[in-house]
Amino acid sequence: MADDLALRLQMSLQRAQRLAELGRRAKETVRGLKRPRGRKAADANELWIGRGESAEVHRFATGDLVYVGSGLPALNRYGDEPSLIDPELPVAPPQQANTDGSGLSTWLSYSEIPPASRTAYLQWLAGGRRDPRVALAYVRLFFFGLERRVYEFVQDRGSSADELLSIGTELARLLKVYGSENRTGAAQALLDVIALIEPRGRSIRRPFAPAEEAGKASMRLRMALAERAVAGQPIPARLALEWLRAMHDPSVAARRCPREFELLFHIRYAQRFGDGLLLKPNKTFIQKDYGPASPGLDALTVRSPDLPDIAQLARPLDKLIALADECTAALAPFSRFVLKHGRDTLGMFALLPHELVEATHSAAATAIAELIRARIDGQGFASILLDEVLPYVRVAKPGKLAKSEAVLLAQALEKLGYGIEPDVRLGGPLYEPGTPAIVFRRLPDCPSAASEEYTAATLCMRLGAVVSAADDDVTEGERTLLRQHIEATLQLSPGERQRLAAHLAWLLAVQPGISGLKKRLAALTRDARHHLGQLLITVATTDGRVDAREMKMLEKLYALIGLDAGTLYADIHAALAPDDDPVLMEHAAAAPKGYAIPPRPVAPAPGLDIELDMERVRLKIAETRQVSTLLSSIFVEEETAVAAAPQPVAVAGTIGTLDAAHSELLRRLAERESWPREELERLAAELSLLPDGALETINDYAYATADEPLWEDDDPVAINKNVARELIA
Repeated sequence: MADDLALRLQMSLQRAQRLAELGRRAKETVRGLKRPRGRKAADANELWIGRGESAEVHRFATGDLVYVGSGLPALNRYGDEPSLIDPELPVAPPQQANTDGSGLSTWLSYSEIPPASRTAYLQWLAGGRRDPRVALAYVRLFFFGLERRVYEFVQDRGSSADELLSIGTELARLLKVYGSENRTGAAQALLDVIALIEPRGRSIRRPFAPAEEAGKASMRLRMALAERAVAGQPIPARLALEWLRAMHDPSVAARRCPREFELLFHIRYAQRFGDGLLLKPNKTFIQKDYGPASPGLDALTVRSPDLPDIAQLARPLDKLIALADECTAALAPFSRFVLKHGRDTLGMFALLPHELVEATHSAAATAIAELIRARIDGQGFASILLDEVLPYVRVAKPGKLAKSEAVLLAQALEKLGYGIEPDVRLGGPLYEPGTPAIVFRRLPDCPSAASEEYTAATLCMRLGAVVSAADDDVTEGERTLLRQHIEATLQLSPGERQRLAAHLAWLLAVQPGISGLKKRLAALTRDARHHLGQLLITVATTDGRVDAREMKMLEKLYALIGLDAGTLYADIHAALAPDDDPVLMEHAAAAPKGYAIPPRPVAPAPGLDIELDMERVRLKIAETRQVSTLLSSIFVEEETAVAAAPQPVAVAGTIGTLDAAHSELLRRLAERESWPREELERLAAELSLLPDGALETINDYAYATADEPLWEDDDPVAINKNVARELIA
């Protein structure tokens, strides 16, 4: 009996010693805890390890921003807090640590993962949470604790604004180590929540931009717009473009040429809005619906108390969309050319909106500019052969420029600050190999399209040049006299006079003669024929004489114009007779617009070797000043005359966004695989459409619908039948 009692006392003493040892070990195992082990926390703050603090669990230092202890329920009351590190739970030896996270699910919890995984997690925490090789499951488990701490701040259960800022900084650091653009959603969303409720959190730099949700502005953008509006500051172009891209699908041109679109948008945004749009704060405040990653949390809605949701405003966005549409329209020809021919060609440079010229490098444009600078003379003129230019122009037929290619050449030179004569845009002929063109430094108002006055002046100058060159000796004085005669007859702008001087230099260099004029001259009225004859006589007799070769040319021109050759000699006699009165002329029914008699006699031209009666010249100019209005009709092509009075054409219903006329043109184009240019222009005229503009409109619709052009090339125009079927279907 005594022996049994002694044995029981000995066993009780040993059990007490073991319990004391276990207690001692427990105290060594959990150092720095805010509560004793084995008791439930009164609230989460007692288990939270704040910034700069640490706890020791199984000889591992946990670091800060974690929950350590036991008895902490999840905020949604479904089980325990998943991120809680319970020191009583066993861990495996370090050599057995499950560092690759195998077997762990997405909805993991520290209390439910295997001991080997707990060891791996504690090792990662002790290493400063920076090992890039660790399984992302452990980073996620740590993230659960950060999520809960933010929730507690929102729900007034603890934490502080300073701690929120610390959590945001840690999130940004974790993103840098473990993030990538396609797996940062949860961390980015929690950073948005922090930034929404703590203004200092908006300045945290993120290594990755948040994923953009289609048709919706990001939280970062919404907050940036709100801060500008509240402060009364303008929205810079960068933010405006980001807003536009978030809320509006980009055009084909914007996707194909993003750099050019962005630059053009910035330039025109500044032109339209100065420093930027000023937005009035609305009464709807920004809110965020947050879906947590942690299984211990429910969804949360956070609303800002001071940031209006500017991104919801429709009117300023409509202004940005309208501006983007303008930029798209300006870039459309450039975009199509790039798709077909690629970049760094002269054609690409020619089609750039003028605002982008200085910011765009083109090797071809640079080479041509250097060639011109090396040739240009003191008057700003340079004579250049077509053969010297062709290497820089992408042509469909070797050695020959099509009209569309000649237009691109003229446009490219214009971008460089030069003009060219002849210019097909103003009715000039196509350039021929071996023939020179005159390139000149252009004035700002140098025309790219011909006015009636300029058209008449070029015809007068061409015929005058033919007469002047008839004796094979065109002196500088005759050049000056011819130019002064035309300029005094017409009211031309400085740019038109500059281009006219270049045109005269080309006429006298090439001497195109009278070929191609008969058809146009046949359209002249009787009055116009008579006035034109008087003009030719004036040009021929300004030097006081007419030699045999000039007389022969005058006879030829009189016959071409349709005047009686018998009157030629009388007209010359009247022009040269010193005592004759000025020739009286039959005036048109209505006074012509834009013409004036020079206010004083034209000064004698330098270089003439004879004395000229300049008063007589002035009178002759005054007599022929009305000819230009009548002559301007000469350059009206027969095709244009047909287009001016089109016959009504019945059209079917519209296609997509096209109107009835363009829809009908699309249907007709789809009937063939190729259209000669002449037939296509006739077809467009029947529908009261301008051919080039109509083709561009249809191609814009084709790009927007099928992302491919309907037509290509210039003559003949090739039709993509597959695209045509898709558009019409």
